[in-house]
Amino acid sequence: MKRTALKRKTALTARQPMRRKSPRKREASPKPRKTDPRFRSPAYLRWVRSMPCCVCLQDATDAHHVIGLGWGLSGMGMTAPDSFAMPACRECHGDIHRDPELQRHQSDWLLQIIGYGLRQFPAGPIHDALIEARTFVMSKWEGSQ
Repeated sequence: MKRTALKRKTALTARQPMRRKSPRKREASPKPRKTDPRFRSPAYLRWVRSMPCCVCLQDATDAHHVIGLGWGLSGMGMTAPDSFAMPACRECHGDIHRDPELQRHQSDWLLQIIGYGLRQFPAGPIHDALIEARTFVMSKWEGSQ
């Protein structure tokens, strides 16, 4: 079978081939990272993990962030702010993610943990974030009643 070169029906608009950056220049200019606007606090999460599990009251190992309530706090690669975290043992944490019935109890557990957190952190940025979280949860909770 005879092969012939392909012919273009329209001319290319570029007159010169693309100029490429050297690999060193590409690596030397990293893109700036987006800053996360949500509240993050390793100190608060440590404290949350020190509390008993909100489901079974055993020692908690995880800080579970609120999911599945339709509040727009989490989903598709997004985690809720740390002020919306509650203590859970490993087994109960998995159960909360699997069981919609347990997910419905999250607002009650969260309000209880936020109350304890406000006493533990009487001032500062953690206290301010917890006040904001409590106000948000109360507005959603009253709207669902």
